[in-house]
Amino acid sequence: MINDYALLTRLPLLQGINSTELLHWEETLHLDIDELPASKLPLIRQDDNCSQLLYLVEGELFREHHSADGIYTTRSYLKAPAVIEVDRLFGLTPTYQYTYFAKTDVKMLGIRKAVVSNQMMKSEVFRINLLNTLSALSQKRAAALLPCQFDTAEERLKHFLSRLFPDCQGEVELEIQMKELARYIGETRLTVSQLLNRWQEKGFIRLGRGHFTIFDIKAL
Repeated sequence: MINDYALLTRLPLLQGINSTELLHWEETLHLDIDELPASKLPLIRQDDNCSQLLYLVEGELFREHHSADGIYTTRSYLKAPAVIEVDRLFGLTPTYQYTYFAKTDVKMLGIRKAVVSNQMMKSEVFRINLLNTLSALSQKRAAALLPCQFDTAEERLKHFLSRLFPDCQGEVELEIQMKELARYIGETRLTVSQLLNRWQEKGFIRLGRGHFTIFDIKAL
């Protein structure tokens, strides 16, 4: 059972909760941290049921998403401390969007959905933190869907990538055939190929067969 009050105060959604309430949760909710080694076996699979509020307490996760049409795959990383897909805990489709692997040794904390609903939601600060988080996610995604006019293929490609990796930082990877990427942004295969080669020459990306790695998605 967790006996580290300072650790709880650093976790998303728990910041700002008064010490009395947080210590009470620590004592009564039996919050256990799982320590897991780095592995190529998935900890969570895309489309698994999201039945708990899940925290990455320490370490780094590698995550992968396959599009519903099978055309592309995205890969990115998640560093601690982080809450994992909190927007999938409730709603119409409470399932995970990504498959997660432990890139390093990790510590994970899972809190059952019933505990969140019956205990933690009684805290006004927790409710406000959760509402702010969900509102921010919703607003970012709504902004990404607004119609935009772009004059160049580069602008269209950057916009497309920003929609694929809305909350990512650092290195990401997109697996997709060049002709499919060209169709997504309304350009020719040749134009997209020339653009990606220019990005590689500038050191922004590394091209591979049927995929490319972006070294810093935010910088791009």
